[in-house]
Amino acid sequence: MTLDDDDKLISFYNEELIALSGQVALPQHIDKPQLTARAVSPICGSEIEVELKLTGDKISAFGFEVEACALTKSVVAVMKKAIIGKTRADVARAGQELEDMLNGKPVVPSGDWAKLIILEPVKDYKARHNSILLPFEAVEKAFRNKA
Repeated sequence: MTLDDDDKLISFYNEELIALSGQVALPQHIDKPQLTARAVSPICGSEIEVELKLTGDKISAFGFEVEACALTKSVVAVMKKAIIGKTRADVARAGQELEDMLNGKPVVPSGDWAKLIILEPVKDYKARHNSILLPFEAVEKAFRNKA
């Protein structure tokens, strides 16, 4: 028995992904963020707003508000745990690993970002890539807003 494309896409929304995305169901704001940005997916309308505090060049606090699908929310759930102590370059590298994986390159997210492997099956659904990468876009935009 083979699954058609819709059934395959629905199968990605498994129990683990739904549980992960549920970890960011409510906004988590930080006190006096230094950097903020909002990113919106033009394809599906997913939205994320991020708030960052820095200690030197490392992220010391992360806040967010997300109105998006479970795919985007699962990335934010991983990000909220992985981002603390990371630099802009560290986050950009993790985002690039995720993008490379989604584009079929022999790369998988590593280190604190390894949980993002859960999104590997979505690589064949290019229209979903934008919403998956949206949290990384928002963080980069926050750093660009600072400059």
